[in-house]
Amino acid sequence: MIISRTPLRISLVGGGTDMKYFYSKTPGKVISLSIDKYIYIIVKKRFDKKIVINYSKREIVNDINEIKHSIVRECLRLLKIKSSIEITSIADIPSQGSGLGSSSTFTVGLLNALFVYKGEKVSQEYLAELACKIEIDICGAPIGKQDQYGSSIGGIKVITFESDDSVDIFNIKDTNNLYEKIENQLIIVNSNLTRSASEVLKKQENNFEENLERLKKIVSIVDDFSNYLISQNFEKIYDNLNSYWRIKSQLVESKKKTKLEKIYNHFIPEYCHSGKICGAGNGGYFMFFAKNLNLLDDKYLFHKVKIDREGSVIIYNNKV
Repeated sequence: MIISRTPLRISLVGGGTDMKYFYSKTPGKVISLSIDKYIYIIVKKRFDKKIVINYSKREIVNDINEIKHSIVRECLRLLKIKSSIEITSIADIPSQGSGLGSSSTFTVGLLNALFVYKGEKVSQEYLAELACKIEIDICGAPIGKQDQYGSSIGGIKVITFESDDSVDIFNIKDTNNLYEKIENQLIIVNSNLTRSASEVLKKQENNFEENLERLKKIVSIVDDFSNYLISQNFEKIYDNLNSYWRIKSQLVESKKKTKLEKIYNHFIPEYCHSGKICGAGNGGYFMFFAKNLNLLDDKYLFHKVKIDREGSVIIYNNKV
């Protein structure tokens, strides 16, 4: 049995610029933070020829081509695993439509476990690269490339997407207790509104010409934001995040916008300095920088989160 643990992620600023239609013309840039909420993938050898997959559904098949879960099917196919395997996924929090990168987290964690199952060790960067290939190139998901790198590699990092499809990672180090200072403020709040990230991102692509200048502005915010993180200028961090929220909320019109703004306005400015919806928008979790965790009211359930430092790792390996 092999168990991988892969963190969900919060995209602080830069979302939308990791889409190929944007970074193929001008480099995209995202700041991503891995959190201590995880997806666990359990891979176990079976002593019959069947393939068994346990997620929100249970699949028992005799052939890879019969698998309905496209990511599992294509990961097995790519790694040439044809039979006699059972795969189970477990998530710390409900993941569908969360805005925390759960689909890519699942893909990275599955690939990590499958490589170890085959007796191979690969880098976290390669796991992210291969997860992009599975989700975007093979399965055709209209998504960007930030989530795969955000979940595969731990900590806080600036991820740059170049026009030649290469990806550069700059890790923002935990100096002068930066991570602890962020953890003392960081909360996530479930909007209880679900959405398909693919649908939201497709709408953004359809409005590309209209959104181009907004996306360029978002890239410039990323550059400033990373400098403020390194210098620990939190007042500027709060201002930048609020500016980012205003720009990002204009990328797609939504019937849910009023409900999301109601939640945002409940927390800001009374309880929190700044915040944003996680992921593509239109639902899922908010993240906020709280002024005082002890003074938050209980109208909305919130979770304190810490920064994951490790990224996707194997926490149990007893391969028989």
